[in-house]
Order: sequence, then structure tokens, then C-alpha cells
Amino acid sequence: MLTFDAILDGSFNNDNDAKEYARGIVWSEVGTRVQYIKYCVHVDTIHGVGIYRDYGADYYFFTDETRGEQCNQ
Repeated sequence: MLTFDAILDGSFNNDNDAKEYARGIVWSEVGTRVQYIKYCVHVDTIHGVGIYRDYGADYYFFTDETRGEQCNQ
């Protein structure tokens, strides 16, 4: 899946923190990369940006939802 080069540590942040973070970023200025993330759950989508939590490594990551890709479960 295509993920943005921005993450949040899950041990210091929760779902609401991740949503606020997503609202405050100019995503067009953030790079992307293709990653395979096995242990993930969808939290929300805000303005076309998917918010996911990797529960295996305990961090939040963000995707471009306009591509139609989903978590690799």
C-alpha cells in the first residue's frame, strides 16, 4: 500500500491524536512509499487520508485513500 512518510508513536498517542494530526498536515508536501504492513486496522478517513494503526509495532500511519488500497490483512 502507498503510505505517507509520516507516523505517530502509538504508545504516546491515541486515535483522536492521530485524527488531529491528519487534519493539521499538508499532505501534498509529504513524500510517499510503498509498504507492506501486516498488522493494521483502519481508524478513520479524513479529507482522503486514511488513518491506520499498526497494532504489531504500535504506531499510526497514513495512506492516500484515493488509490483504493486497503490494509494488508
